[in-house]
Amino acid sequence: MLGRRTTVVALVAVAAAICAGVARADASRTLAEKYTPVVRLVEQEEPCEHGEAFVPTDVNLILPSPEVALRGPWDTINIIKVAPTASDLAAGLFDYHLDFPGNAVAPSCVYDKWSHRVNNEHEPRMYARVVTDRDFPGHLALQYWFFYLFNDFNDKHEGDWEMIQLNFDASTPAQALRTNPTRVGYSQHDGAESAEWGESKLQLVGGPHPVVYPALGSHANYYTSALHLGRSAAQGVGCDDTVGPSVDLHPRLSLIPTDKAAYVRSYPWLAYKGRWGEQHQSFYNGPTGPNTKTQWTHPIAWGRSRSGATRASPCRRDPH
Repeated sequence: MLGRRTTVVALVAVAAAICAGVARADASRTLAEKYTPVVRLVEQEEPCEHGEAFVPTDVNLILPSPEVALRGPWDTINIIKVAPTASDLAAGLFDYHLDFPGNAVAPSCVYDKWSHRVNNEHEPRMYARVVTDRDFPGHLALQYWFFYLFNDFNDKHEGDWEMIQLNFDASTPAQALRTNPTRVGYSQHDGAESAEWGESKLQLVGGPHPVVYPALGSHANYYTSALHLGRSAAQGVGCDDTVGPSVDLHPRLSLIPTDKAAYVRSYPWLAYKGRWGEQHQSFYNGPTGPNTKTQWTHPIAWGRSRSGATRASPCRRDPH
């Protein structure tokens, strides 16, 4: 009799844990959908003309693709596999490289045309994640990650990961749904810029949806339509252009589970430790993915360390 009762108690506990996990996932999705950002890109009327050719792209459109190769870390010639899958990347593969069609340091219009071809008839995509930081109990971060096929700025490179983050004084997604964010951080090159929730530079539309202005080519995220001068690696060297006319994108949402085992099951490419672009020296090298970034493992610490300064500057815009 005692054995039966023990079994029943254990089953009830398991059922309760499953229900709690489902409830958290539902609350996380509701929270992520509540604050989905509007991505305001510099409009491009035709391929290869002035404007933003690269949109937040669904990773599944290039994994697998016969136009993408996986290369090892030892040279730029040998190919490990053509059309690598998400499961191939789940092995980690530190310092391996994905290689897209084209030459990153002399891109011409190759990546522009490829982006249009890849994304044709597909909606833009963003990846949301709700996560806590063990060093800051009672706080929660909501992140939105964007993948672009190419970075067409001074530091030209294949692949580009950018993100924005909303911070909450809350321990769970359900609690966060009952309050407002406290701060927002926008990634910019090797740094970021933050704003208090309700601050005038933070534009909201349709209620609580932040407007993010990715800079032309670099996709560094800004709060305003302007020319922004950077003078360091954190800021980017040169003028970031977010001046319109612009087009508003509402990327489809993919929710990433918080637990590592769960998100690797759902998105095996999130275990990849290699680079999302061909191998080159210095800042022309392809970038690593979200799971290698400080904000992935220490989101609140990252959010608190960001500068709130606005860097709009009287850059001169090149004639087009």
